[in-house]
Amino acid sequence: MMQYIGFGGVLFLTFLAIDHLDYIFTSRYYKVKEALDATRNQLLRQQFHPHFLFNALNSVYSMSLNNHPSTPDTILKLSGMMRYLTDEVNISRIPIDRELKFLKEYIAIEKIRFGEKANIIFEIEGESKGKFIEPLLLIPLVENAFKHGFYTNNTSAFVHINLKLEDKVMKFTVQNSILTSKPEKYEEREGKGLDNLKNRLQLSYPKTSKLSLTEQNKIYLAELELKLEV
Repeated sequence: MMQYIGFGGVLFLTFLAIDHLDYIFTSRYYKVKEALDATRNQLLRQQFHPHFLFNALNSVYSMSLNNHPSTPDTILKLSGMMRYLTDEVNISRIPIDRELKFLKEYIAIEKIRFGEKANIIFEIEGESKGKFIEPLLLIPLVENAFKHGFYTNNTSAFVHINLKLEDKVMKFTVQNSILTSKPEKYEEREGKGLDNLKNRLQLSYPKTSKLSLTEQNKIYLAELELKLEV
């Protein structure tokens, strides 16, 4: 009888040890996966830097060629934006107000570049205080709209941006015109910027985000919805 009890005790301890080892390996697996995801996300953010910088410098270069009076102020704005890129890239979440400030500075540069009469609108609805988002998540859609829909001061060109906050949900909509004439070296819209954004959403908001990209009636519409952290 004692032999059976002893065997049963050993068997129980064996299963307990296996279960514990399984917990340890599972825990380590998720920790490693989390670390790898964070590293990959970091690399995706860093890939955005040169792309953004190239386009921003092109805008300043165009202004300087035309002796635009706002060129010095634009360079100052760009300097502040670059500081944001370097300071916030290592932070997983920032106040959404900080991200919105970055967007406003970028749009201000584009307005200077194309003129105050350009059909460029940025609207914000809802309360942003106390809400957080991953940095540099919204700018790819805005930059994409200007790159493909407002590369020339055409009278029919427009970029309309709306950010709506309801409780913990953010809805970000970017609309831009689709012009029939395309500049030289035109790149198709499905480029690295959008691929980068899709990968980041999959890593940071896998179950709490939705991205929709559509074209209709010469209008390109990008809609991003995600649940914010508070």
